[in-house]
Amino acid sequence: KVALELLRRKNSIVAASTRAFHYRDESQAQREFNNLTIQQRGKFERETISKFGGVDYSPRLEKADPLSPYAQKATMAVVTIVALIDGDSTSKQLSPKINSIKDVESALSRIAADCKVDDCLRGAEILWTPEERDET
Repeated sequence: KVALELLRRKNSIVAASTRAFHYRDESQAQREFNNLTIQQRGKFERETISKFGGVDYSPRLEKADPLSPYAQKATMAVVTIVALIDGDSTSKQLSPKINSIKDVESALSRIAADCKVDDCLRGAEILWTPEERDET
């Protein structure tokens, strides 16, 4: 669903990149997925939204008044998708270089389609910053 939502907002995308790997060993693929998600999550100072299995583990933070004339507004977001997908279709078809919005569309479409195949999606982490509208 995230890839599809990003496709709907493709006119707002200003930069993108892809990386894909194929592993024959399922446990090695799971270890690499876990390692990559930890690396990516470690790039953030904090996580204000943390949901797993329908449970919200987010800390309760005092929010700024969005109607205040002094409220800051986020102008851009960085979104990272890390997915563990069975098979090699995704890794073979993702372009290693994104040179145009057409390449972005192709990559997001491939990810969205491959995740919908029967039990093909084994794991996913969706990270974005800023997480709240008043963060900059």
